[in-house]
Amino acid sequence: MKSRPKVLVVDDEPDYLRIAARIAAKAGCAVLTAPTALEGVALACAERPDMILLDVGLPDISGFEAARRMRKDPALAAVPIIFFTVRSELDMVTEGLKLGAAGYVLKPFDPDELLRRIKAAVSVP
Repeated sequence: MKSRPKVLVVDDEPDYLRIAARIAAKAGCAVLTAPTALEGVALACAERPDMILLDVGLPDISGFEAARRMRKDPALAAVPIIFFTVRSELDMVTEGLKLGAAGYVLKPFDPDELLRRIKAAVSVP
């Protein structure tokens, strides 16, 4: 039996962290969570998730910097990352895309849209 895909959710806002984790679980994924970027990087390197939901505006380092650090690990280089942010400026979106983002979700997000994106990124029906 194939194991459930693992999704790492990194967000410093407890409500968004909880909601995104619940949506990932609804998609049939095992969920890991981290409230800071540095904890997210460490958890990603240790657990090798199949997908990462990553807030851009984190208090310790930015989600973009966290993604750069994760991408240095060969096991994480191709893991889909969907960025969360409240900012929609073109340069922010461009930065995420340069880092190989699988998507960019604006907060507050539509739960159904996030569910669809998670399912598409980890290939669950």
